[in-house]
Amino acid sequence: MARSRTTPRMSSAVDAGPSTPATGSRFKVRVIGALLLLTGLACLVPGARDFAYAARLAGTAGTFRVLYADRAYGTGRGSGSFHMVWYGSFTSADGRVRDDDAMLQDEADGHRPAARIPVTRAGAGTYYTARPNYALGWLSLGSAGGALVVTALPLVLFGRAWRDPGRPAPRWFRTGLRVAWCGVLAATAAALVAAVAA
Repeated sequence: MARSRTTPRMSSAVDAGPSTPATGSRFKVRVIGALLLLTGLACLVPGARDFAYAARLAGTAGTFRVLYADRAYGTGRGSGSFHMVWYGSFTSADGRVRDDDAMLQDEADGHRPAARIPVTRAGAGTYYTARPNYALGWLSLGSAGGALVVTALPLVLFGRAWRDPGRPAPRWFRTGLRVAWCGVLAATAAALVAAVAA
């Protein structure tokens, strides 16, 4: 009696390593990354610019002398909301620049007439308060924007998160991202401390 020989079946599933996301999933991830990137740039650009003026790294340093105040809506850097507008005169630290029709916008209502405020003049008639709490506040905003940009880059470029268990990001990238977010927390904490102490 002839024996029937059974041939072992070969599994059709081949271990091809970690699976890659589908094209549709990659597109969605890239869209999310693009939104994060735009949000990050919207925080990074004004944060870095205003930090430079608040820290007197750019512009003309001087003193703003308050004459009177008014409330305005929808103008200046605080467009879309009511904010204080202070009118007075500006004199640069070296005495070379003077503006008797100066206007300082988006400031708190704690100033009083005849008060002298350290400011930086940027361009023709735009003034920034030059105090540590303002500088640190802008620094925290810019740092948050930079961290969002770094977070969004792998999403936009590769269509996957940097924490993908199948293809983890390089160690230097993970370390840099942690340092960036720690910088955001440190700058925010310093700004709050400076604001309370001011």
